[in-house]
Amino acid sequence: MKNGRYVPTVPGPEPPLGVASVAYVIRYILDPIGVATRLFERYGPVTQIVRGPARMVHPDGLAIVLARGADVNKQVLTDHERFHMWALSGPLYPVEKELRRTGLGRATPERLEPVKRTLTGLFHVNRDEHRRHRRLLMPAFHKTRIDAYRDDMVAICNELLSTWRIGETRDVLADMTELTLRIATKTLFGEDAGARGMELSRKMQRWLQTMFSPAMLFRYDVRPMPYHRWLDLSQEIDERTVEIVRAKKRSPLGADMLSMLVAERDEDGSALDEDELVGHTGVIFAAGHETSTNALAWTLLLLSQHPDVACDLSDELAGVLKGDPPTVEQLAKLPLLDAVVKESMRVLPPVPIHPRLVAEETELAGHRLRAGTELFLSIFHMHHDPELFEQPERFLPSRWSRIKPSPYEYNPFSAGPRMCIGASFASMEIKIVLATLLQQFRVEMPRGAKVDRRVQITMAPKDGLPMRIRPADRAWRTGARDVRGNIRDLVELPS
Repeated sequence: MKNGRYVPTVPGPEPPLGVASVAYVIRYILDPIGVATRLFERYGPVTQIVRGPARMVHPDGLAIVLARGADVNKQVLTDHERFHMWALSGPLYPVEKELRRTGLGRATPERLEPVKRTLTGLFHVNRDEHRRHRRLLMPAFHKTRIDAYRDDMVAICNELLSTWRIGETRDVLADMTELTLRIATKTLFGEDAGARGMELSRKMQRWLQTMFSPAMLFRYDVRPMPYHRWLDLSQEIDERTVEIVRAKKRSPLGADMLSMLVAERDEDGSALDEDELVGHTGVIFAAGHETSTNALAWTLLLLSQHPDVACDLSDELAGVLKGDPPTVEQLAKLPLLDAVVKESMRVLPPVPIHPRLVAEETELAGHRLRAGTELFLSIFHMHHDPELFEQPERFLPSRWSRIKPSPYEYNPFSAGPRMCIGASFASMEIKIVLATLLQQFRVEMPRGAKVDRRVQITMAPKDGLPMRIRPADRAWRTGARDVRGNIRDLVELPS
């Protein structure tokens, strides 16, 4: 600020006279990857969405800056003293303050209690508090614990696949959502919650989708405004998650993640309180299936469009597994499966943007960033850098036998002190599901299918992913390869 006015320090478009910064925020919300691509091409690897005061995700936001590049990633992802995270709710529901709802008779006693916990978790803590929380969470994500979930993953996967019928067309995105949700429910809560878990997941998905609606810039707690619906969902998710946590604390603790979080103690004997448990539970539950869901859907799409890769992968699975689901030890003997998953998450990263808030004035790639700057690292553009990845728009799993990028050049699960705590869990889950599914079925796109992207926190097929179910006959070359839609802006597919 200078004399109370915002002074831009990073290049970006100048708004025409009379055009508010909010117009640029809306444009970015509607198409973050497309907008970032154009801005990087014009202004370089560090750019603002608009040269003026603007905020999107934090109540104290001053400017919105986009950045790309390995050096930028390394600086931001390793220095979490200066680059902070925040609760997903951002300015929509400041968790440090009580929000009294007064619209349409909402000012009832039970509604005056602030929703402090919904989907906060590790996103909401920084510095020493983040280190403490991560210490308490780590035992639940130790390799021995992750490996122990293999049997549950296989059983739930086979149960879902038993409903598939040869010749039918299914929304594979919906199927993968249900599958990963049930796995997350079983491993987190210790039970396959079925309808209850699906209900909570649907609320979380609506919560996220509503939160990223441009109409949420207008925060009026009255019907039919999206903000009103979003606050209702926040309350409902909070209440359901509180019920689950309290029930777990009343029952004998088991081997599930939530039991371990309840029982874990820090060096000084302290434990996570109820607010913290609820926050972590919501984030682990949501992130525990959303990222894996999208990775699986995108990988199946890419395999259907690259029959040579799919045939080679089918041969590898048959030679090593001989029709059985993989054991944890066998996963290490499937190098092409590993390469396919890595390449899918490179070309179509399930989480294409990593957000941070500048907590202290600092310099980034020669630009001065003031405290309060909202910073978005584009992992998508990092993964599509031609200086690091030859022919970056092509799906080429074979590249992984020749390259070994650093964690700051390839990081679908982030990197540094805030690397996704569930990365090993998600990687094992994705590989087990693919290996199990592809030994039973082949999937193909319907002719002329349209696939558009939806980018919010994650990137998913916008309108689902209908695919035709075929036997595992290796006939990948017979499938249609004429996919339409703006997915073609991101990856090179056959015409």
